[in-house]
Order: sequence, then structure tokens, then C-alpha cells
Amino acid sequence: MYSLILYVLLGVGLAASVGFLALYRPRRFFRMVEINASWWGIIIGLLYARSLVLLAIRGARPGDTWWDMVIGIGFLAAIDAFLLVRFFSYLRYLREHPEGPPTAP
Repeated sequence: MYSLILYVLLGVGLAASVGFLALYRPRRFFRMVEINASWWGIIIGLLYARSLVLLAIRGARPGDTWWDMVIGIGFLAAIDAFLLVRFFSYLRYLREHPEGPPTAP
């Protein structure tokens, strides 16, 4: 059950991160506007992808105590919640501004 929860939380977070990057479509990765807007998604997406691969290879070993598992799953769920808020808020922004995101000169 613990492994399944981890797979679901990591999959949701990775999907939200990749979904945001697909919608945002950064063009110039090393401009300050792009770094502030999209690099967090890239970094979190890479960490989540790495975690999914390691989970698939090694499997999940529940912590020694119940609170160890609750803290790990709680932090992962909190990060997923922030990623989903960012993804859905950007979707709402795109609906309200159909001309697309502003571009820096």
C-alpha cells in the first residue's frame, strides 16, 4: 500500500510539472523571466522522475515508525498540492488571456 501511495503521488507531481512546462512552452531557458517561471518545474520534474525510477528499481521500504511514513507522504502530498495549484492557476490564466503569456523583449 505504501508503494502504491508513493507511485500515485510521484506520478501526479510529475504530470503537473510536465503539464505546466508543456503549456508554458519556455523558449529561452537562461533569461531571468524563464528561470523564475519555469526552472522550478524542470527541477521538480527531474527530481520526481528520478524518484519514480528509483522506486521502480528498489521498491519502497516503509519507515520504521508510522510517523516516519506520515511525514514522508505528507511532504510529498504538500508538494503535489503546490504543483497542482500552479498548473491549474496557469490554466485559468490562459483562459482569461487567450492572446497568450507576455513575452519579454
